Amino acid sequence: MDNFVSGKITLNEYIQCTGSNGVSFYVHYWGVMPEHYNNLPHKHSFFEVCYVVEGEGTYIEQECTYQIKENTMFLSRPDVLHQIKSDTGLFLLYVGFELVESESTEKWITIIEEAKQCSEVVIDVKDDTAAPLMWKSLLIQAANSESALFEEILSNLAHSLILSLIQTFV
Repeated sequence: MDNFVSGKITLNEYIQCTGSNGVSFYVHYWGVMPEHYNNLPHKHSFFEVCYVVEGEGTYIEQECTYQIKENTMFLSRPDVLHQIKSDTGLFLLYVGFELVESESTEKWITIIEEAKQCSEVVIDVKDDTAAPLMWKSLLIQAANSESALFEEILSNLAHSLILSLIQTFV
């Protein structure tokens, strides 16, 4: 899992924006946290998607409390108060992003508006489905910066991952 942490550092260095096919995203941060316990209730002005690699805990959004465990993904929507708690610790992958409206089509602006209203914010996924596999592949690729096509591959994988994450919830 060390390569996930070094991959995260590389992603934060190289991938702040992704875009193609009429949609562009600004990435606020890429995160890997092997031991996440609790944070205070907070909100962001952008989307954040978290994926639980290991552990269990709760995700609290406004008045709702959800159980989270290995292979749970959860979506924190813009300006929605939320909190993560765990007594035993969670291994989390996470990304914070927002649509760059000026570089995106009307179709995408509509899709993102739908995502802001999405009712299912906690979803159990299988670890062999597209989003978790892509996320792990992205981190592994980012940790291996020797490749000649390094930045192009990272950029395309990162973009595909964000599209896949949105598809998971919308």
